[in-house]
Amino acid sequence: MRKGFHRLICGILIATSVLMPYAAQTQAAMIGSEQAIAAAQGAERAKVKAFLARADVQRQLAALGAPGAAERVNALTDDEARSLAERIDALPAGGDISVAAALLIVLILVLLVVLMDNRRR
Repeated sequence: MRKGFHRLICGILIATSVLMPYAAQTQAAMIGSEQAIAAAQGAERAKVKAFLARADVQRQLAALGAPGAAERVNALTDDEARSLAERIDALPAGGDISVAAALLIVLILVLLVVLMDNRRR
């Protein structure tokens, strides 16, 4: 019973592995330079808009006195939008960690080591 089940599953996996590449409907076509440039520029503006839509960025902009900055993205030139998108890409992913948070993490790690050492004894 079990051997037959394994054979059936193996047969199905082999058949799908062989036949699936032929089932995909793919299409490739040439696109013009204008279309590629427009897509890249649209992606850069979308990246800047997405960045400005974040809640922490909105709070910081409001604190700096620029609450309507998100609406001004459409007025940017292509070079300005590309420059901002590059600067956004260059930002650190996790941001900076505060000294208090770093000390708290170190303290928790030390406590865990001490507790693990006490359990061994």
